Amino acid sequence: MILAVLKILLNHWIFQWLRICEPNNSYGRLIMFYINICTGTFINDIQIVVVRLITLNKYSLLEFNDYPVLSKSLREFWGRRYNRLVSSLLKEAIFKPIHHLPYSSALIAALASFLISGLLHAHVAVAGFGAPSPLPPFLFFLLHGFACCIETICPFTPPKLFGILLTQCFLLITAPLYVGLFTLAPSNFYEFNKPLLIDATWLPKLPVPNFCPNH
Repeated sequence: MILAVLKILLNHWIFQWLRICEPNNSYGRLIMFYINICTGTFINDIQIVVVRLITLNKYSLLEFNDYPVLSKSLREFWGRRYNRLVSSLLKEAIFKPIHHLPYSSALIAALASFLISGLLHAHVAVAGFGAPSPLPPFLFFLLHGFACCIETICPFTPPKLFGILLTQCFLLITAPLYVGLFTLAPSNFYEFNKPLLIDATWLPKLPVPNFCPNH
């Protein structure tokens, strides 16, 4: 519950900062949005605590994220740490059925999962954001699919800290292909997607910086 409270404060702070700044595709704004996504799971944290209390710890909910910033590889990021609900759905609906097909393999099933994910996100980009082309978000997931396959067949396992740094750098470098939809979104996008309790006057607010990242 303490973690949920900290996430609320940080999420509201980042959200207020995002919506007062002009849309841009700078890496500073990409990092801000990444933090916004990771801290926006405070609702899930509260639900987990409530379910455990009501059921006397017999049941729990699946955590949305599991500290994705600590991922030592892209496979760990997508498969075990980030957006675990969608990851589980893709695993059950796409990966496992294709993996069990004749002449198939884990690599083929993994690429198919990223391909389907790319198509879904490309549809969101065009239908939800009016993107002029579905290609960038599709390429983002296809690129990550190939990168995960390279990790699988590569015999080299980097040290933990280097793996974390390498993974986060790759995510940041490729992020504009998809996350740019959100960082370039107009201010009304944030007005229509306010986080829970953002307007609650009884919650303390962290001071919002008077500058905006442009690089």
